Amino acid sequence: MNTAMLLLTYAVVLGAVAPAMLQRASWVERAPRLAIAAWRSLMVAVPGAALLAGLTMVVPASPVGVQLARALNGCVMMLHESYATPQRVLTVMVALLLSVAIITRVTYGVGVELGRAWWERRRHMAVLRMVARRDVRLGVLVVHHRAAIAYCLPGRGGSIVLSSSALSALGDRRLAAVLAHERAHLRGRHHLLTALARGLRRAFPLITLFATAEREIDRLAELAADDAAVHASDRLTVADALLTLADDRVIPGPALGGAAHDTGQRVRRLLQRTPPLRPAVTLAIVLLAWTAMAAPVVAAVMPAVSTIGIDCCPTR
Repeated sequence: MNTAMLLLTYAVVLGAVAPAMLQRASWVERAPRLAIAAWRSLMVAVPGAALLAGLTMVVPASPVGVQLARALNGCVMMLHESYATPQRVLTVMVALLLSVAIITRVTYGVGVELGRAWWERRRHMAVLRMVARRDVRLGVLVVHHRAAIAYCLPGRGGSIVLSSSALSALGDRRLAAVLAHERAHLRGRHHLLTALARGLRRAFPLITLFATAEREIDRLAELAADDAAVHASDRLTVADALLTLADDRVIPGPALGGAAHDTGQRVRRLLQRTPPLRPAVTLAIVLLAWTAMAAPVVAAVMPAVSTIGIDCCPTR
């Protein structure tokens, strides 16, 4: 099997098998930040492997391959043979179109989502400047509303928004937990992760991996923020605060809200007091996530590395 086929097979198998395994994994809710990293590695590895598959067919058969061989002090013929690159123009053109299509779709999808989110946040912040007051002591914006709501607007600087009803209903301890939750969203830049997932889903709507990743990252980001709130408070206080903020119907689209996803399941998780993962398990998962991203790169460059120092072509 040549390098391009190996990379395409890797992308298909990883994209088909890994999401289901990750969704069923028992450790995900115990380590949501680690699970987010695992989903991020899949979102990078699958399109990355497909892109490298196209490039490994295009580069050796193009003038770039000649320059690469010279840079490696190697032989162009051996570089072609190492990648088993077919010399048919049609095959190379198809590979080139595949590479360009992947780059274009990813750039389009992620760019559109980042731009849309930025514009919605800017528009919503313009409204808040007119209707909200700043609480200097808490460092938040307060809007008058009968529903108890709390959310953050990410981006440069970031802002936490509370309703007047939330301030009245929460009390000091639950308020501290809610603020820790929202600050965790801002500190973790969860809006960039969700924008990446949504952008890839927009770019490749027929690939279920990205739709699943979008849902899971949204959910796991809330669990990770819950854990940060627990460190600043305690589990019962965080669970009580979530129930107080359970009405999320008025949270705006560009915001990340404290009670935005599956409040009941999150409260049950907080009350179960599951132990953290053992360090050995954490290390193994981290290594697997990095391996998933590194494997396509290693597979793509190894044939070229094998030609280093071979400065003359074999005679026949």
